Amino acid sequence: PVDAPAKTLGVVTINSGQPTSLPTQIPTTIEGVTKEQIEQTINATDSEDALKYFPSLLVRKRYIGDYNHAVLSSRASGTGNSARSMVYADGILLSNYLGNGAAYTPRWGLVTPEEIERVDILYGPFSAAYAGNSVGAIVDYVTRMPKQFEAHAKITGYTQNFKLYGTDSNYGGTQASASLGNKNGDWSWFVNVNRTSSSSQPLVFPTRLVSAGTAPAAASGPSLHADVASTALPPAPGSCRQTDHRAP
Repeated sequence: PVDAPAKTLGVVTINSGQPTSLPTQIPTTIEGVTKEQIEQTINATDSEDALKYFPSLLVRKRYIGDYNHAVLSSRASGTGNSARSMVYADGILLSNYLGNGAAYTPRWGLVTPEEIERVDILYGPFSAAYAGNSVGAIVDYVTRMPKQFEAHAKITGYTQNFKLYGTDSNYGGTQASASLGNKNGDWSWFVNVNRTSSSSQPLVFPTRLVSAGTAPAAASGPSLHADVASTALPPAPGSCRQTDHRAP
């Protein structure tokens, strides 16, 4: 047979996202989500929202802006064990191991949704590269740097109605964020500002036993409503709310 004439191909450029920093040759499950998937399928107001649809994983986020109690939990660790998981951003530890509980959550605010390239999850303590805190899960945010000039701006508003006991109100908040980035030669930069103001639904209800005859100290003039507690003694719940402001 006659050989086909040789052809000269043009320049072929292959672009790929950053690979995961997690070990891959281990006997466990690794899940991941890319920047495109986050933009198209997740309404991510904060970086922890990128974990919303991972299997066997939950971020205890009770309302938008609940940063101080957004504990990462997995099948092997509950929402009261913040030290049983590890959260990284580009290999830098974001987890807070000063304690173990709802008040020692990862520093989610150090990563913004706009700069996420991908997020990878490793389930369970299957790698000697990580401490025993990895018994639940290991989360690694892989961030990106701009390849050209880019600018982002976002304003979000939200509200919800909550009606229970003496509370019947609407609670909401706003979030405004802006980011700017560019690449100049070998130097890239990215700047982001964000402010969230949020009022949550009541998270706890101050109570007193009806037989006690005294008003709850945690509430100021609450409207009391009779209910039945697990002890079969009727408490009288009041109402309260929580407001958060955050500007990293």
